[in-house]
Amino acid sequence: MDEVCALIREVGSMRPERVRENLERAFLIGYAHSGGRVVGTVTLKRPRAEYVRAVEDKTGLDLTGYLERGYTSVRPAYRGLAVGATLIRELTTRAAGRPIYVVIASDNAAAQALARGADTHLRATFFSQALGQEVGVWVQSNSDHHGQ
Repeated sequence: MDEVCALIREVGSMRPERVRENLERAFLIGYAHSGGRVVGTVTLKRPRAEYVRAVEDKTGLDLTGYLERGYTSVRPAYRGLAVGATLIRELTTRAAGRPIYVVIASDNAAAQALARGADTHLRATFFSQALGQEVGVWVQSNSDHHGQ
């Protein structure tokens, strides 16, 4: 857990305040090892009810029962090697049909490419005060029937 938290804080683009707490509540945590250290991680989180309500209020989506994919972090030397895509695919398979969404900043082209590769589609956007920018809510195709 310490290695995963350290990687997320080191190369992640999200605010680190609740990383460990969120990971401890996670549905699944995937990670890749190389050379004796964690080089990539992806998490399927059980999102906090207040967070889900805030996203729903801003987008009009119904995210009831969804898992949130997050904390996708890959060390720079391992980017472009399908580490993130492989972790996403494996976690999605292990989610056993549970609906999944991901919130991605509008300027994060790499995360958007991963989302498209995971058959995830942009369903709504809103301005995030926390990030100070527009973000998109992406929903996996097999989950589309649950949303708006």
